[in-house]
Amino acid sequence: MTPAIVYSDEIKGYDFGPGHPFRSDRYVNFMKLLRATVAGFEEVEPRRASDEELLLVHDSGYINSLLAESKGGWEAGYSHLSPDTPLQPGMEEAARWIVGASITAAKVVRQGKSPHAVGVGGGLHHARRDCGAGFCIYNDVAVCALNLLENCGLERVLILDTDAHAGDGTCHILYEEPRVLFIDLHQDPRTLYPGTGFAHEIGDGKGRGFTVNVPLPPGASDQAYEYALDHVFAPLAEEFRPQIIIRSGGSDPHFADELTDLGLTLEGFTMIGRKVKEVAERVCEGRRVDLLGSGYNQTILPLGWLALVNGSAGLVLDFKEPFRFPLRKESGLAETQQVVQEVRRNLRGYWRCFP
Repeated sequence: MTPAIVYSDEIKGYDFGPGHPFRSDRYVNFMKLLRATVAGFEEVEPRRASDEELLLVHDSGYINSLLAESKGGWEAGYSHLSPDTPLQPGMEEAARWIVGASITAAKVVRQGKSPHAVGVGGGLHHARRDCGAGFCIYNDVAVCALNLLENCGLERVLILDTDAHAGDGTCHILYEEPRVLFIDLHQDPRTLYPGTGFAHEIGDGKGRGFTVNVPLPPGASDQAYEYALDHVFAPLAEEFRPQIIIRSGGSDPHFADELTDLGLTLEGFTMIGRKVKEVAERVCEGRRVDLLGSGYNQTILPLGWLALVNGSAGLVLDFKEPFRFPLRKESGLAETQQVVQEVRRNLRGYWRCFP
């Protein structure tokens, strides 16, 4: 079954302007490739997120400041946004549509209209409760998860973040939340923004043990990712038994990405999607949401997003790498095995699957 694709042209306003690595042509290019490649999928129109939904995660003062500051444009100074996240006119509204797309994708799955939905533009995982950074102003991932818990009657949600960067905003927001199991595979924070996401960061309070950071070495290949998924994600999901899985992250773990140093191929993205599909079918009747937003090589980005959908939807699309693979197939595997051992040791007292 092809997935439901949740998309609106309204998200094209989420664009940081000329010279910035995050431009809105990413959405257009992906939808153009998807429509030309995959037949029979349902395209679902989202709605913009309301204040009430944003307040599940964000402080009212922060939301109000963004509404006011969104009129200022590139040259204005913002106390609640980092310098790499320069708010443009209209961006606050576009961000609400991205959050709304993620909420709508989860609604499609929750209501049984499709076991698999894709929120185009989602995965803005660096935004925190009262500040924005890392190209993210609202955290649609956390809003999506908490909306399911607070407004839709769910009790357990699993988030798998496969973005190359640690999802520090999502992690921070959910650090004491035991209803969400947050598993984050990302590049070693000693080598990449935002500098958080170490294996010893496992949550706090009632949420201790429900944050799982898996820092991967630069150059981590398909084999390294597969090992981490098989030995961390899969056993935890089978024990936690989530009612839905939200997978967040785009193409930036690709070996040719211009801002990161990981080693995934297009085949590796398909493998990630397939692993999520297989686990979801075992633990939550296949209910899964993909949130696609990141990537900084414009040739790879639409292909990487489509490869993730290819695996998670169980399609049989054939991909050819546009760039020569510069690494060994087992690159980073030995180091990843050591990291996984550390992760499992840190969580041994919280999960039976890590004896």
